[in-house]
Amino acid sequence: MVTPDPKWLEILKASGWQTTAIAAACGIFLLFARRGWLPPLDPWMILIATFGLLLCGFLAISAIFSSTPVQKWIKQRLTVHREKRAVRDYIQHMTEKEREIISYLLAKNQKTFFYTIDGGYAATLISRGIVVCGLRPGQAGSPHHIPFIIPDHIWSILMEHKKEFPYKRPPRGETKIHPWAISWMVR
Repeated sequence: MVTPDPKWLEILKASGWQTTAIAAACGIFLLFARRGWLPPLDPWMILIATFGLLLCGFLAISAIFSSTPVQKWIKQRLTVHREKRAVRDYIQHMTEKEREIISYLLAKNQKTFFYTIDGGYAATLISRGIVVCGLRPGQAGSPHHIPFIIPDHIWSILMEHKKEFPYKRPPRGETKIHPWAISWMVR
């Protein structure tokens, strides 16, 4: 029995464009044979051309997906989907304080608020990723005035479940502090 030369495995090192060209050549070869534009092929020739088409085709596809923003886009979409599902599942387990903060923000149609660097009573919402720090890389902020935001994809889930966050207005003439603010007397 003849052992094949292992140098054919060098094809695995080929670039995406090279493997795409080989796959296309194998596919066209098989197409021409099928249409009768080539003399009848032996079964082993069809087998090798089919193997070459499949091998090089999948190598080309993997090279294209690994070197383009498609991989980053797919990863981002999966992350957003997971975060949305996590928020949807967590709503029923929220504490009263968390519900109060979310109901206030939904009632005021407010995705952003400012507070100290610790986040106050919103710390648990921050730890779950429902509320995130709104500072951009390189942006300066004061420890006593940090922007916090609810990302758009999380906001859409909270809006879908708005009925689960009824807002209780303060009595007339009374001013209510922000629900995430911790009184200096409690600290």
